[in-house]
Amino acid sequence: LEEIFGHVSTDVDAYCGDRTENRPRRPAFVVEAEHPEQVGSLLALASEQGVPVTPRVTGENVGGLAIPAEGGIVLDLQRLKAIEIDAEHMVAWIEPGVSWADLKEAAARHDLVLGYPLAPPDASVLACALMDGLSTMSLSHGSLGDWIQGVVAYLADGTRVVTGSAALSGRPLSRGPLPDLTGMFVNWYGSTGVVVRLALSLWPKRLYRYRGVIPCDTAEKAADVMQRGASLGLFDDLACLGWPAAKWAFGLGELGARDPAEPEAYVIADFGAITREDLDFRIRRLRRISPAEPISAKLLIRLAPDLAPFAELPTRLDFLMDHPGGGLSWVGTYGPLDRLAEGARAGIELMARHGLPPLMVARPMRGGHFAVLRFIERFDRRDEAETARVREANIELGRTLMDLGYVPYKCPEILYDEVFERLDPGFVHLMRTLKRAVDPKGILNPDRWRLGEAPPLS
Repeated sequence: LEEIFGHVSTDVDAYCGDRTENRPRRPAFVVEAEHPEQVGSLLALASEQGVPVTPRVTGENVGGLAIPAEGGIVLDLQRLKAIEIDAEHMVAWIEPGVSWADLKEAAARHDLVLGYPLAPPDASVLACALMDGLSTMSLSHGSLGDWIQGVVAYLADGTRVVTGSAALSGRPLSRGPLPDLTGMFVNWYGSTGVVVRLALSLWPKRLYRYRGVIPCDTAEKAADVMQRGASLGLFDDLACLGWPAAKWAFGLGELGARDPAEPEAYVIADFGAITREDLDFRIRRLRRISPAEPISAKLLIRLAPDLAPFAELPTRLDFLMDHPGGGLSWVGTYGPLDRLAEGARAGIELMARHGLPPLMVARPMRGGHFAVLRFIERFDRRDEAETARVREANIELGRTLMDLGYVPYKCPEILYDEVFERLDPGFVHLMRTLKRAVDPKGILNPDRWRLGEAPPLS
C-alpha cells in the first residue's frame, strides 16, 4: 500500500461509522487516492490478498452506506476532483471528489445548470448519482441515475472499464446504443467496481425562474398538488416537506405536537421559463391546483430571513446537521404516485407512535411516473435507547412502505432482510451471478447487499 499511495494511515476512528443508527465497523487501513490509476493498483493487490475495500468520499449519506468492512481498507476518493465540461453537448466528466458547489460553479461558466438535493454543498455529486439520488429537477428529468451517460471504473482485479458511448468513441454522449453496462455500477454501492469518472447530463439555464411555497393543511392535500402538478408537465420540481422542517429551520429544538391550525406540509414548486409570459403562465397554472396562494420564496425570505438556506441550493441545513448528539437517519423509497397520500399518512402515524417528529420529504419524479417518499429522523447518537428507537422505526417504515409498493433507495443494511424476502428469486440469482463474475473473491464493499463475504484482514 505504501508503494502505491506513499502514505497509509492506521488512524481509522473517523471512518468506522457515520451519523446513522447503523453499527460501526473498524477497518485496518485508510488510503487516499490522488490519481485514478492508484485505484486499479489497490484493487489488484486487495483482490490477490482477499482483503475488502470500501470506497468513500465524504461519508455523509444517511443510509450507513459508507460504513466499511471490518478489518479492511477504506479508499478515500476526496482528492479526485477533476471536472471536464463539454458545453455543446451539455455533459460533464466528473471525479468522485467533485462537490455540488464545484460543479455548480463550473457549469455556470457555460450557462448550464443542474438540479440539487438537500445535501451539503461539499457532498459528492458522483456518489449521489450512482446511488440514484434526486434533485430539484427530478420531476422534469428523473433521478440522477437517469442523468448518467457512462462511467470509467475499476473492477476488483484492477481492470479499467469504460461504459456508454465513450467506450467506443471516447465521448460520453449517451449510455447506448451499446449494451447498457453503466447500470452495473448504479445502485450497487461500490460492490461491483470503483467508479473514478462519471459523465453527467447538464441542462441549459433558463432566463426566468420561480420558486414558491404552498402551505397545505394536510399531507393528503400536498399529495394532491404533487399528483395534479406532475400531470401538467410544466414544473421542474414539486417537493413536499413535513411541518417539522419549518420549525427546525426557525431554530426550535423540541417540537412537541403540531398545532392543528398549522400546515401539516409545504409543497415547494420550482421551475424555469424562457420568457416572462411563459413563467407567468406556469405560475397561473400552479395557482389553479394549489389549496392556498403560493408564496414566492423571495417574499418569504424577506419576511422570514431564517429560511434563507432554502433559497439557494446546494446548502447546508444546519438544523439537520448540528444538534445534540448529531444523529441523522432516514428511510427513503421510490414508488407509485397514486399511493403517495396513503404512504404519507401511514408514515406520519408510524413516526408518532415511535415518538419521532414526522419529517416527511416527498416529490413526484420523471414526469409523475413514480414518487419519492422518505422520512428523516434527527436524534442523539449518544442515547442508546433513542438510537434503538430510530432503528426500530426505520425497519417498520421500510416494511410499511414496501407493503404499499414502495422500494427502498440508498437502501440501508437494516432493511436487507425485508428486501430479500420480497425480491424476485430470479433477480437475486442474477445479482449474485453478476457479483461473482466481477468480484469472485468478494472484496468490493462486501457488506453492501450481502452478496459477497470477504475474509477479514489477518
